[in-house]
Amino acid sequence: MRFSILSRQDNLSNEVACKIKKRINLEYDDINPDYVVAVGGDGTILSAVHKYPNAVVFGVHTGHLGFYANYSVENIDDLVNDINTGHFHIENTNLLSCKIYDSKNNLTDAFALNEITIVTPPRTLILDVFINGEYLERFRGTGFCVSTPSGSTAYNKSLHGSVIDPQLDTIQLTEIAGINSNSYRTLSSPLVLSNRRKIKLNALMAQEVFITVDHESYTINDFESIEIGYEGKVLKMAFHEEESFLKRISRTFLISKE
Repeated sequence: MRFSILSRQDNLSNEVACKIKKRINLEYDDINPDYVVAVGGDGTILSAVHKYPNAVVFGVHTGHLGFYANYSVENIDDLVNDINTGHFHIENTNLLSCKIYDSKNNLTDAFALNEITIVTPPRTLILDVFINGEYLERFRGTGFCVSTPSGSTAYNKSLHGSVIDPQLDTIQLTEIAGINSNSYRTLSSPLVLSNRRKIKLNALMAQEVFITVDHESYTINDFESIEIGYEGKVLKMAFHEEESFLKRISRTFLISKE
């Protein structure tokens, strides 16, 4: 078995990463590790997921605990022992897949742990929305956020989308600054769908859009459409002791760190 470490690159994270690296009794491999230890915050974990999609991810938070926190600076001993002995729990989380097409039929493939967004901040974006090939609405506004249950607590939450129990297999479509008037009508409310649904957003005319896939971003000059759904990609997240969804919500959003 091989492992790698990804650090947020602040002083504390680098110090913790160095200590962990010295204590793990496995071969170090930055190219194709079986395990990757992400030291930092949720952003570092997202980077690890995208850089090493087939590895088991161990998250060590070195600041305020984030939603994906599994280990902290205080329980590094547990982390090292778990990796060295191979005795740890794995939580499988489904990843969203997307296919982005431009007017020349160029294809961009990507996957997301949290969410996929499509926006055009400088001007109004007009999109026809299809669910499993069936027309739903014509949207006008800034854009959309499409999130996983675990990602429902990220950008989706700031858009007043629903917080979803990760044990539910869903996909959520949330508007970003939709325009609603006597002339333009959309659902407006976040739409929670079965994970078997496929979402397709078609541009009325080719235009430049900004698409984010977790922390990664794409500028599509002549955007035509995006297809979003689950295609069997899974994140393997390691943890020492199972933490309930409600405890995770409580420590992330409700308990003051002051």
